[in-house]
Amino acid sequence: MRVAIIGTYPPRQCGIATFTQDLYKALPREMNEDHAIVAISDGSELSFPEEVRLCIARNEQREYIDAAQYINTHFDMCVIQHEYGIFGGDAGDFILSLTDHLKVPVVSNLHTVLEKPNPVEHRVLKALCERSNAVTVMTEKAIELLRDVFTVPVEKMHCVSHGVPTFDYNQVKAKNKLGLAGKSVMLSFGFLGRGKGIETAIDAVKHVNDPNFQYLVLGSTHPNVLREEGDSYRTFLQNKIDENGLADKIKLINTFASEDLLIEYLTACDIYVTPYPNENQISSGTLTFAIGAGAAVISTPYWYAKDLLANDRGLLFDFKNEKALANQINTLLDDPLVLAKYRRNAATYGRMISWQNVGKQYYELLKTVGVKTIEISTPSRQKVKTLFTADSSRLSS
Repeated sequence: MRVAIIGTYPPRQCGIATFTQDLYKALPREMNEDHAIVAISDGSELSFPEEVRLCIARNEQREYIDAAQYINTHFDMCVIQHEYGIFGGDAGDFILSLTDHLKVPVVSNLHTVLEKPNPVEHRVLKALCERSNAVTVMTEKAIELLRDVFTVPVEKMHCVSHGVPTFDYNQVKAKNKLGLAGKSVMLSFGFLGRGKGIETAIDAVKHVNDPNFQYLVLGSTHPNVLREEGDSYRTFLQNKIDENGLADKIKLINTFASEDLLIEYLTACDIYVTPYPNENQISSGTLTFAIGAGAAVISTPYWYAKDLLANDRGLLFDFKNEKALANQINTLLDDPLVLAKYRRNAATYGRMISWQNVGKQYYELLKTVGVKTIEISTPSRQKVKTLFTADSSRLSS
C-alpha cells in the first residue's frame, strides 16, 4: 500500500511540518511498502529530504491539480494533514482542487476544528470531510464538533492521539547537562506568539515559594509573527520579567529546538505549563510531548487539555488566572509525593501514545479504508490486485 502524505515538512519550521515528519517516521515500522511526502511549500525551504517526492507551491492552484494526477499515478492512498493556514486560497480552499481530482482513497487528519467557523471556513472543512473516506482527529471534543457543526457522519470519524517520541526519563542527567542541577524547573516550549499566554505564567512566578525555582520558555518567535510584527511580543515579555525583578527566575530561550534538544529540556523539567488564553484549541503537540516526557503538567482548560489531562494526568487552572497557577505550582513543589504522582501518571499515559503505537493505529486505519474502498468501488479481483501492487522504484518529482 503506497501512501502519499500531504502537509508542510521540514526544513519548514511549523508544528504541522514536525507532525508530518513524525508520522512518516512512525509508519515504516508497520509498512514494508513505499510511501512518501507531498510537501506544501511557502518558498522558504531551500531543499527537502529525499522522502519528499513532490512539492506544491502554496499559492499556485494549478499545482494542486497536477499533484492529484501524480498521486493517482504513483500511490494507492492519500493522507492529508489539514490546517487552514498551510494551503493557499480562501481559508485554504486550494486543497479542494486536489481532492476534486483524486481517484484514490483519502484520509484527512484535522489539526483545527472550529466551534464557530466563518462561512468560508465551514464550507472548506465540510467539503474536505465529504471528499474524505475517513477523518481523524485527536480528541473526543473534535468528534463532537464535526458531528454538530459540520454534520460529518459518525462512522467516518476516528480519534487517534497525537504521538510522542520516546523518552529515557533520566532527569538528573538531563538537568546536569543543561546546567539546571538543583533547580525546580518549569518549562513552556513552542513557537512564541501572543496566543500562548506566557505573560500569565510570568506573573505567576512572582508568587512561587521555591527559592530554586526556574521557569524556561523555549522556542523561537513564529515566522509569521516575525513578518507581521517583528519580535515585539518577546520584547514585551522580557520587559515584564525585568520590571518584576524576575530575570534570575525566568529565561526566554530564543531558539528553534531540534527534537533532541527538546527531549533534553522536557526530560529535565519538573513541571510543564501551557497558559493558553483561549478555549477553542483542539490539539497541542507541545502539551502531548510534555505528557510523554513524564512532566507534571499544568494547563488552562482549553479543549485539548481537558481531554488529555483527564484521569489525574495533569492539573487545570482558569484562563489568565496567575494566582491559581501559582497555587498549583506551589502545591506540586511543596509536596514531592504529589509531584511524583502527576509525573508518574503522565509517563504511564505517554508510553501508550508513543509514535510507535500511534503509527500502528494509523496503519490499521489505512488498511481498513483501503479494503472498504475496494469493496465498494472495485469488486473485480483483478482491480484489487492492481491497487495493492506496490512499485518500489524511486520516483522523481
